[in-house]
Amino acid sequence: MGVDSTISEHRKNQKFLKLGGQEVGNIQKIMKKKISININPSKISAPGQSRIHYSPGIPIRLNVKKIKKNEAFLLIKKRKIKKPNYYFLSKKGDLKEAVKNLYTILRKIKKDNYKSIAVDKIPNKGIGKTINDRLLRASKF
Repeated sequence: MGVDSTISEHRKNQKFLKLGGQEVGNIQKIMKKKISININPSKISAPGQSRIHYSPGIPIRLNVKKIKKNEAFLLIKKRKIKKPNYYFLSKKGDLKEAVKNLYTILRKIKKDNYKSIAVDKIPNKGIGKTINDRLLRASKF
């Protein structure tokens, strides 16, 4: 399934309005130009720009090193640790695989009745920026 679309505007000033499944860098290469990113505007002009968009309905803590008791732990890369509250976005830390699994795993965590989610640090590069954007918006619950 994965995340939804990248949205850009090409009227007066070209800019990205929402990060999505297509990496900004790849789009800029194809267009042969640098395009600004305006994903947190004062006025919402595209779907997915709301601060609380994508929330699974439970609190999310980002860039966590130590989890709380009875909290789900969302990690980018599978580890040898086998605990029922550990959820992995990717087997090998592949950001493209992780972005495809993001919503499915967030829904699974909620279905498994966890009351909060701790998220390991996600690399903020390439499609990882999209993952971090979605998790930040979801954390505004």
